[in-house]
Amino acid sequence: MIRNISISAFINTIFILALIAVSITFAIFIKLDKQRYNITMQKKYELVAENILKSLEGKPNNAGIKFIVDQFKMVQLTEQEQKLRIINNGKTLILRDTLDGVYRIFILDDILYIYIQRDGYNLMIKDTQSYTHNLMIIALAIAISLGVLFSLYYILKRKLKPLRRLNKEIKKFSEGNFNVKIKFNSTDEIGTIAKTFDEALTHINNQRKSKDLFMRNMMHELKTPITKAMFIAETLEDEKKRDMLQKAFHRMDDIIKELAMVEKLTSSNTFVYKELTSFFKIYTRTLDIALLSPDKLTSKIKDFKLNADIAMFSVALKNLIDNAIKFSPNSHATLNADKHRIDIISEGEPLKESLEYYTEPFSQEEKRSDGFGLGLYIVKTIANLHGFKLVYNHNKGKNIFSILID
Repeated sequence: MIRNISISAFINTIFILALIAVSITFAIFIKLDKQRYNITMQKKYELVAENILKSLEGKPNNAGIKFIVDQFKMVQLTEQEQKLRIINNGKTLILRDTLDGVYRIFILDDILYIYIQRDGYNLMIKDTQSYTHNLMIIALAIAISLGVLFSLYYILKRKLKPLRRLNKEIKKFSEGNFNVKIKFNSTDEIGTIAKTFDEALTHINNQRKSKDLFMRNMMHELKTPITKAMFIAETLEDEKKRDMLQKAFHRMDDIIKELAMVEKLTSSNTFVYKELTSFFKIYTRTLDIALLSPDKLTSKIKDFKLNADIAMFSVALKNLIDNAIKFSPNSHATLNADKHRIDIISEGEPLKESLEYYTEPFSQEEKRSDGFGLGLYIVKTIANLHGFKLVYNHNKGKNIFSILID
């Protein structure tokens, strides 16, 4: 689970947990501090109450009582209704019946009160000191802690921002945009990664351009002499030699065409021009470029509409049909097509390896000797560009290559 989470999500989770931990810690601290404060106040109020009871022995007047209360920095409550509300609604924390009199300590709305009774006197007093002062200090501590936490979060997210940009550029490159340029300003680890990746992109682009230039020049240089050689071969009187040379030159021409198609499909400028067309139109185009004899192919087609690049898809079908005829003992193939799939069927031994083995670009020599060079790679690539799938199976002595449309 943790391995699959993104760095950004991981950081967010850590800071959320840290925020929760800080909040719980301060909540517990406030509760404990309030309990400590109340205990301290209770002890203080007990001492004050006992001292006031002793001071009332002389039966002082109101001014004298006020003087006594002021000495302890407290406030006397004189309103009868307020006193009754505290007595009736307050919670009694301490009740002491001493020789000098009776005193009770109440708590109401988190405020402590002392109620003193002696010789006809009854005083309700409360301390001028409150817990608000402590709360302000705690609130300031909370604000500083949260400020530091959010500052760290902001700094860390800002530090990782170049990594997110780098990820976007890498994604663009993986999608075929070779013009990606990585900008880096920092000299930290992320800046070093960005610089290294930018250098790798430059190296890859240089190699790609070199490969494209080599492929185009090679095909151009080979095409002309092969065409000339084919014309010269036509003039030979020996039919056997003429047929042998023409077959060899046609094979070389096919290889160049396959290389040209591979170059086009792997180019960054590859564009699939899809249009809504009938399969029969694609099939007719395939027959035109394949130059097949009528006895070589049997077809059973339920015509249907599909979105496809007619030129590309015709090449894919032509390659499948060529392979089926070329490597079938009876040099014959069958094409079945409907709106769900296109099957190319021919007699023959099953493939020795899986289909993926034969659809790799630039097949090895041992694969080509079995008849699978660039043809199936081109078919698979074109199918994928259209959102279709190339599959293979062998059934009752027949090889079946299928393009699944849906």
